[in-house]
Amino acid sequence: MSTAEVKRALIQKIKKSKDESFLKDVYSLLKDESKSEMLLLSKEQIFAILEGEREISNGQYLTDATVRKRTSQWLGK
Repeated sequence: MSTAEVKRALIQKIKKSKDESFLKDVYSLLKDESKSEMLLLSKEQIFAILEGEREISNGQYLTDATVRKRTSQWLGK
């Protein structure tokens, strides 16, 4: 698919969409595309990210479905 074809397809998809959430997400992506600022992280933030990635690699995480189920149980629903 050429760049022009991709643009036409996107425009058509946006024009036809009635999904407000989708449209807001697309708008956010396009709005942020023009920003070229770099996000600077503290050492603590970098450490937390690396720790989280290590935990995920070791299978130490919960799926969204599991968290939702546990939350419902904790709230007595």
